[in-house]
Amino acid sequence: MNDRDLSQPESKLLVCLLLFYREIGPAATPGLRGLDEEAGLERHELDEAVKGLRAKGLIEYWELQPAVRLTREGLRLARRIGVEDE
Repeated sequence: MNDRDLSQPESKLLVCLLLFYREIGPAATPGLRGLDEEAGLERHELDEAVKGLRAKGLIEYWELQPAVRLTREGLRLARRIGVEDE
C-alpha cells in the first residue's frame, strides 16, 4: 500500500497518529474526541478516515473509549507520508 491509496483525510489522520506515536510512544492510543481538530479534519471526515484506515488494517480501533492506534503497517506508511510532509 502507498499514500496514493489513501484519501486526504486518511493521510492527515495517519500523520497525526504518527505525531502521537513519536511523542508518547508505541502505546499511544488517542481518543477520538478532539482528534479531528488535531488532524485538521471536520468531524465527518474523521469518521470516514477512521473507517477507511481501519478497513485497510492501518489502525486499531477501540469502541469503548473510543480510541485508535497505529498498526505496524500503519506506522510504516505514516513514516513514509510524514517524511514527505516535513
